[in-house]
Amino acid sequence: MARIKVNLPLVHQLPLQYVLIIPIFISVLAALTLTIHGDVNIPLLYSQCHARSRLPAISHLPVLGAPACFLVSTLMLATASVRGVAQLSVLLAFLGALLTACRVEAARTCNQRSWNIRSPTLSWLTFNLIGGTFVWDLWIVPVFLKRAKDVRVERIKQDAMEFGQASRDLFEDEERIMLERSLTTKAEVCAISIAVAIGFIAPSILMLTLRDAVSVIVWLLFPLWVAVVHRIIKFAAIKLLRDNGPLYLESHPLLVTLVYALPFVASLLSHAFLIWNLFHKDDSRQMTHTALKFITIDFAFIALTVLYWVFVESGIVPTVVMIAFSVFLGPGAALCLTWLVREKAICAFAISGEKYESDDETDGDDSTVHEDTPLLN
Repeated sequence: MARIKVNLPLVHQLPLQYVLIIPIFISVLAALTLTIHGDVNIPLLYSQCHARSRLPAISHLPVLGAPACFLVSTLMLATASVRGVAQLSVLLAFLGALLTACRVEAARTCNQRSWNIRSPTLSWLTFNLIGGTFVWDLWIVPVFLKRAKDVRVERIKQDAMEFGQASRDLFEDEERIMLERSLTTKAEVCAISIAVAIGFIAPSILMLTLRDAVSVIVWLLFPLWVAVVHRIIKFAAIKLLRDNGPLYLESHPLLVTLVYALPFVASLLSHAFLIWNLFHKDDSRQMTHTALKFITIDFAFIALTVLYWVFVESGIVPTVVMIAFSVFLGPGAALCLTWLVREKAICAFAISGEKYESDDETDGDDSTVHEDTPLLN
């Protein structure tokens, strides 16, 4: 019977259907939590939208009027107080860091065969407009975990064809893995950072400051703005840059800073703002508390799913980093740091993991009879 090995990510030890049991369980738990701990004001708010008595310009739209009115109303209520703005800013900073990380993964060479990873706009729109945490549990994270297994299988097949049983040089392996996990083009560095800034951070600031229906609608469509800006900036950068080949981002500290600086700083500022606000009187009304509770539960289960994703794909160290630094720096900044540690762990396993796995299997098999072992004493 196979045993779990500490030095190997779980995603490469267990069948995919077993790995995906936890995300499914999280989605069920999220549904139960939203049902049991949800406020009666949430269905009442939706009923107002369905009756066309709230935000008439939106609620009177055919088919989509009531759901759109509910989404816009929930976010408007959540930002109706300073405490609400403080809490929501922390959640948005985490979302910005997660968006940046997913955009980086979408640009990696090894992920280009997966349309869902390479083109994340549809899944993010579905998450933001319809499914919330359930999209992460049942769509986004399963796609990434499946791709992680597929990449390893492809690498093993390539090794079998190119090298057979011959041993390979460790430095050749490292160079190959870095090329495999490189961004497809250097233009992605500018495209990702500017797209997140203009397409997500700017609409988030507008929503938190203006707190009206128009700014909320603009924010709800942020995956579209990010995709459009990303495409424009990438096209322009490809035309302007002379050397536009693949780039292993994590080997260039300055470029890593450029990509992750904005969500990292946004998380620090929002975390500090929330801590400062906690020492002041809560100015939120009941409906603001209701909206914030609903949104916070959703984000809590998203964070739990992402934490599980990090754990099964890269091990315990990145998981501990995410938990520990969330307390001191905020969840967004912690996720930025976690993604760098995660990448290091994934590369370390990709370079030498199979060797360790083989060694563990040999060491753990006490029944193996070696060629030089005498059968009789």
